[in-house]
Amino acid sequence: LTLKQTQAHKIHFFIAKFVGNSYIKYTDPDYGKRDLQYSRISLNFTTNQSEGLIVWMGKGEDEDNDFLAIGLTNGTLKVVINLGERISVPLIHSNYSSCCDDRWHFITVVQNKTCIKVYLDEELILFEDIDLHRKYTALNYGGICYFGGFEIGREVNTVTTGLFHKEFIGKIKDVVLFQDSKKIQLMKAEGYNVYNGNYRN
Repeated sequence: LTLKQTQAHKIHFFIAKFVGNSYIKYTDPDYGKRDLQYSRISLNFTTNQSEGLIVWMGKGEDEDNDFLAIGLTNGTLKVVINLGERISVPLIHSNYSSCCDDRWHFITVVQNKTCIKVYLDEELILFEDIDLHRKYTALNYGGICYFGGFEIGREVNTVTTGLFHKEFIGKIKDVVLFQDSKKIQLMKAEGYNVYNGNYRN
């Protein structure tokens, strides 16, 4: 299935291929039941690009919105979290620069109040307490997850206030939120310019 129309459409596959100017917007049906002090997201991605926004958990409507973001900057993995007061804390793993090698990589980000753990290919690569005062401990992401970018007219560089510069080009699969037993069904999400990544193309 190829989506090239200007309006948003439902998506019908398990591996999503992003070609730039692409996005998937997923609305979490269980948001009201989540414990937002203990959020978690995991997914597999592959790309040959050194820049790109992989996922943005949050509404991204204004600078007051909480978010958790994963992407690539200068070929290295970058995770940014904002639990309140517009204080965005970027965590960058500079020792690992082979994320843009066209191979599948498995990433998990775990938030335990203000403690953030990042696993890449099941190895703990980042562990940081972003606020020792524990002023804000919940990720109020509004039940919205963007993959690959944002809606037409909402540039990644603008929405992320320069934290990330480009839309993601590559593939994403096996997305799991919190401790859910099921993967997110990308096929039920809204999206644009996303292709079926199940094939070798």
